[in-house]
Amino acid sequence: MNFSRLDQIHSLEENNKFELLVIGGGVVGSAILELAASQGINSLLIEKNDFSSGASSRSTKLLHGGIRYLPQLQFGLVRESLKEQKILEQVLGKLYKPLKLLAPVFKDNGFSDLPRILQSNFIAPIAFKIGLTLYDFLGQRKKDQRHTLISKEDTFRLFPKLKKNKLTKSFIFQDAQTEDAKLVLTLLRNAVEINNATALNYVKITDIIRTGDMYKVSLIDDINKKKYTVESKKIIAATGVHNLPGMYESKSSKIKLSGGAHLILEGDPLGIGKNGVLLPQTEDNRVMFVLPWTGNTIVGTTDTEEFSGSLDRPYANSKDKDYLIRHIKKYFNIDEVKYISSWTGLRALIDSSGTNSKNISRGHFYKNIDENFIQISGGKLTGFRVIAKESLEQLFSQNFELNKQEFVDSILNLESQFNYKDLQLCLNHYCVVKPTDYLLRRTRISWFNQNGGKSFLDKVMVHFDSTLYLEQTIEELKDEGLL
Repeated sequence: MNFSRLDQIHSLEENNKFELLVIGGGVVGSAILELAASQGINSLLIEKNDFSSGASSRSTKLLHGGIRYLPQLQFGLVRESLKEQKILEQVLGKLYKPLKLLAPVFKDNGFSDLPRILQSNFIAPIAFKIGLTLYDFLGQRKKDQRHTLISKEDTFRLFPKLKKNKLTKSFIFQDAQTEDAKLVLTLLRNAVEINNATALNYVKITDIIRTGDMYKVSLIDDINKKKYTVESKKIIAATGVHNLPGMYESKSSKIKLSGGAHLILEGDPLGIGKNGVLLPQTEDNRVMFVLPWTGNTIVGTTDTEEFSGSLDRPYANSKDKDYLIRHIKKYFNIDEVKYISSWTGLRALIDSSGTNSKNISRGHFYKNIDENFIQISGGKLTGFRVIAKESLEQLFSQNFELNKQEFVDSILNLESQFNYKDLQLCLNHYCVVKPTDYLLRRTRISWFNQNGGKSFLDKVMVHFDSTLYLEQTIEELKDEGLL
């Protein structure tokens, strides 16, 4: 069965009893569906908006090992992330992209995440080298994957626009990137088209009632306004920043939100080539990244407890953008920073009252909501597979492993300009419902073109039935800060 909206609605109408209901269509929920379905578990995933429309399309696109968590002594989190890199490289194909990162060392400007006692001009480079050595050791890295020390001269040769003032030396170390939204859609297509799962976007859960050993779940389709009722033996909620639906709302995990804003610069105005740069110290004592992304440049991220917009559609405000631009100018020789677009992702962190969000653990945690009903919160993009695996193994007495994913080239080859064949592929195999699904999350059209790709709207709109979609599309692009 195709991963199209029509086929998925038909599947729901044909079968309303499931062994597993997954709530949330981000990267963790999608991985849970794929892992469960590959083991023959009859599974349904429900997402109230579009798949990957939350944090799973708004990340920094890094499958990183968590170098910044070493000074916080979170060795387990770092070891787990580095182990995951090896596994993901095998199963994700070209969705896993190794990336070299520069860590420049400046006099009188240490690395933010190091303890203050290690921030002196003499100790900071030594401490960071020890950290990178530990990073390589925990990741069991081969010789060509380990960090290297490069001279001031070689730094400027590789990164000609980096500011020379006070630079002493640099390190280069390895991490990895992915296309977060395309990763989600790939997991879902594998789950549906290879392993016979059902996944629906734009369907809201209005209530969940436990009856005996089953959960009765009431649904409403936001598109056709039809109501459905399904039953499931077990439920895993991977709802990100959102509470549980219906009568279970009051049992939701307590989380703290952190906003992370990013800018997209057109092309390579900072001269980083195919490498990334870790900016060692921000004004709020953090680190930041400048990264290549399929021909353009990502700058991010912030870490703020306040954000603009809504939980469903946060956006980078002028304060966020000014912050990012200031730090670009602090480290690079550039007079004017021109950006194409921006976004903000909301992290769901463990609620540690009185603790600043940048110091809260990025580890994941589970809450037993009811018998055979758990909720997942927190976690990093790199850990999506292990989070999904652990959650399933709490409810099912079997092992779960992620298989090598199919259709990777198919989704990576989608263009960042309107292409009729691409749109048809997305309608038939990537469950596109609205124009913005195609513009924002199946392709990069809205992110890589001025005004959110508005110039392509006339060509896109003729392929959607509802006359209301033009108004809705303009509204959503405005809400995203793209118009």
